[in-house]
Amino acid sequence: MLRPSLRRYLSTVKWSLLPIVVLLAALLLRGGGFGAVVSLIVIALTSSIGPAWFRRAALTVTPSELAVTGLIRTRRVPRDAVGSIVTAALPRTHKNSRSLAHLYVLDRGGRRLARLKGGRWVEDDMRRLIATLGVETFKLGRLASPRALARRYPHAVPLLERYPVLAGALVVVPTVVAIFLISREFSS
Repeated sequence: MLRPSLRRYLSTVKWSLLPIVVLLAALLLRGGGFGAVVSLIVIALTSSIGPAWFRRAALTVTPSELAVTGLIRTRRVPRDAVGSIVTAALPRTHKNSRSLAHLYVLDRGGRRLARLKGGRWVEDDMRRLIATLGVETFKLGRLASPRALARRYPHAVPLLERYPVLAGALVVVPTVVAIFLISREFSS
């Protein structure tokens, strides 16, 4: 059984969390009652969901199946459905950022069965999984972006990772709307 590394995750995301922490602190201190409630709800959710995922998440290989356990469910596939493994070093946020190893377990049709992201999983576990599964492994080296990987393996990379602008918009637009609504609430 392989588990993600909380220590690895915290070391890779520590600086990207700073703007969120500052926003939550500003809401808590300057947002009045409504801001304090929103801030405390966000803090409570993230401080409970994140550790719960790290306690629960696992990748298990048995002689008959591959089981991927997430926060809510465990997805099981027969071990003989595993077709190949693809490894690639992908940058964290943009082309010039530090690259982290990623591993994708694909079925015979090229669809993703499991993924070990470099920000959460250590390379030793990735090597152990490759050795345990014993299927054909394609080592791509450093790629410019997840979209470059998706050109070769279209079903391996989720849509939001292929188009990070879309993922950013899904975060920025609701945040701007929330800030607008909060500022309207306090200006009246």
